[in-house]
Amino acid sequence: MTKNCLLLTILIMIPLICIGGTGFFVVVSPALSLDNFSPFSGSYKPDLEDLNRYFDLPPAFSGGLNIELGKSTAYVNMDLRQEFSSFLTGNHFSNLPFSPGSIVPAVDMNFPRIGYYQWLDENVHLSIGRRKLSLGPATYSFVLSDVLPYFDNLWIRLSAGGKAGEYFYNFFAISADRTIYGAPKTLLGHRFGFMNEKLKVTFGEENLVYGVYPDLQDLGPFLIYHHTYQDRSNVTATLAAEAKFGESLIYGEFTLDDFRLASEGSNSNPTAFGWLAGISYSIPGEAYAGPDMIDRKHAIRDETLAAAGGMKLFYEHYHATTYLYNRGEDIGKFTYAYRFNVLWLDSWPIVSGFFGFPYGPDSVVDLVGVKYERPELSFTGLLEYVRTGSIDITSPYYPPFDPDWYGPKEPIKRSVSLSLKGLLAIGNDASIFASARFMFKERFHFYTNIGFIKTFTIKGGL
Repeated sequence: MTKNCLLLTILIMIPLICIGGTGFFVVVSPALSLDNFSPFSGSYKPDLEDLNRYFDLPPAFSGGLNIELGKSTAYVNMDLRQEFSSFLTGNHFSNLPFSPGSIVPAVDMNFPRIGYYQWLDENVHLSIGRRKLSLGPATYSFVLSDVLPYFDNLWIRLSAGGKAGEYFYNFFAISADRTIYGAPKTLLGHRFGFMNEKLKVTFGEENLVYGVYPDLQDLGPFLIYHHTYQDRSNVTATLAAEAKFGESLIYGEFTLDDFRLASEGSNSNPTAFGWLAGISYSIPGEAYAGPDMIDRKHAIRDETLAAAGGMKLFYEHYHATTYLYNRGEDIGKFTYAYRFNVLWLDSWPIVSGFFGFPYGPDSVVDLVGVKYERPELSFTGLLEYVRTGSIDITSPYYPPFDPDWYGPKEPIKRSVSLSLKGLLAIGNDASIFASARFMFKERFHFYTNIGFIKTFTIKGGL
């Protein structure tokens, strides 16, 4: 049986390699890291900050297959990344896949982290697979942000031009690892929008179906999720807009989770929402054209009025109320979890983050940023001032609820972080990358990474 499968694979792959636009690739990305984090013990429970620090380093080696045929693309990348627990317990000086205290190879077996099929033309974008997703021009969105490593997703965007601009419809579905929750958990979303060169407006709903599989009421493209009154469903609604004035862009987003009417008592779900407002000023220029991190390169990003290239200065304010994203059951919260098969921790860790705003409920963030791009250079700097209240996503969620729902609740923790990322292209298939993050919290932490990206390709074609 194994020989037959291998033969079938070879017979399929040979003609594909002969098709124009098809080829294998290998990416080599050795990197060094310097930080002041102490090695963790085997009983340590990693969190989202550990996950972000881990994925800020690219894999030392990766490779896969890219098939392009007309409007279709099939892509898979097998990233041989350093084992997660080896990274946490001491081997965080580089991204080389070594075991703790030795040079015995130890590769993280939770790959691939990128793999998808897509069809893309001027009116249709269809994608199914594993990759990052994000909405809006802001650094974060309350619906979908590209902070987490990936989502297993289906993405559909349909658009058509009119006299005033473009009208579009967007549907997405994201499934979580049901072995973590012991039951299925699926986020569904649909958006309707209009955009032209000066204005973009979208309205959408998000429906988190938990404990059961979605049915046709959940999957219906033009139903109003709030009006289906389904059990095992956590529904939010989002209004977002962008307006361009010369080289300035003003943008905002409002996501409503729950709204308690005046006629309802303290046992009803409390009002919960998140909102953001931002403004940017751009000096036009050409976009970066060199090699980038693979996960960023293959992410699906929402079409916005913000143009790539040149220099952009921006300020953003975020406010997540106290009970945003929450429910009484863990499976019903707007979170997305990853399980890691590891060797040097006492148990396989589960690390959770949010589909959207990474700081979660009961938090306020002010963010100042700068981006600079030209064909051979890319640089991004973010300065964030974060206030988090005493309520988080793990806090009890049951009546009677506190009537003071806007937050953040005392005692408030304050922190400042500075994030820097840069890429310098060397030809068409190589670049030098560097990143750093400085975090001022209860104590000061930092890490810096520097490395090299080189891509080798074997193209097919007749």
